[in-house]
Amino acid sequence: MVKPFIIGTRNSGEFLHAGAKILKEGGTALDAVEAATRLVELNPNDTSVGLAGIPNILGVQEMDATIMCGKTRNSGAVGALKGFKHPISVARKVLDDAPHVLLVGAGAERFAKAMECEEGDLETELSRKVYKAFIDDAFDDEGVIDESQKWVVKYAKSQNLKKWYEKLADEHHGTVNIMAMDADGNIASAVSTSGTALKFPGRLGDSPIIGAGNYCDNRYGAAACTGMGELAIRNSTARTLIHYMENGLNPEEAAILSMKDIHDLSAVGGMNCIVMDNKGNTTSATTNPDRESVHWYYDVDMTEPEKRIGINVNP
Repeated sequence: MVKPFIIGTRNSGEFLHAGAKILKEGGTALDAVEAATRLVELNPNDTSVGLAGIPNILGVQEMDATIMCGKTRNSGAVGALKGFKHPISVARKVLDDAPHVLLVGAGAERFAKAMECEEGDLETELSRKVYKAFIDDAFDDEGVIDESQKWVVKYAKSQNLKKWYEKLADEHHGTVNIMAMDADGNIASAVSTSGTALKFPGRLGDSPIIGAGNYCDNRYGAAACTGMGELAIRNSTARTLIHYMENGLNPEEAAILSMKDIHDLSAVGGMNCIVMDNKGNTTSATTNPDRESVHWYYDVDMTEPEKRIGINVNP
């Protein structure tokens, strides 16, 4: 029997303590991944998840999140969510209480209010500073932004939005990926992000898309992604990773093949993944040759998370 454990892809793994505590007390994998993700969402120093997430080009923060149960393959997801402190908990409410899988925008916010999810302003001095720097760089006249912000359409046309988006640095793409196995052998996975910094309003990446940025299945394992989400959407990367394991590959082999699939798109941007199987084996991988692929592992017998080095996958 595999010891209950939790893994994740953020900072030094300190956020995993919340999930590990739940697992040590006999709690569920779903509760563990939600609790750990909530900690990351409250971190004011993390500018790509939750509080302090860099806004879209209108200066509005739009959050995406998914959570999935490997036992039932039920899932909940929200996209372009504004004004709620814990997108992952809104997604959990979708999983538990909604007849749907994915809610976005105003509908997601209406649902979150009905479920009495915690509202809150996610702006910080840091996120405002980053947005102001973007505006100051984009325009010469301070008065160019009017209340209707119609400048966005004009700006998108003049800058060629697609080329501008491709110029965004790797640090503008970020996501927290967390997955766990509990004492009953059930697996759960969670993903939360503020999405690509300065994105066009309404943009959804892979994070709120089950099968693209997040997928888990007790029979095989779990997988999640971070990076340029459009690439994972095009390849259905998370579900493809599970498919590879279903067909006999171990997590490392599946991760390598899925990152080669990304390279095969010959597209601008990179991708990273984290993978575990139902035997407790874990790995991570990246398409970036200059970045160390790292994930953190924490089982119920440990007192601190363990750093694990993944794989750099060349074309």
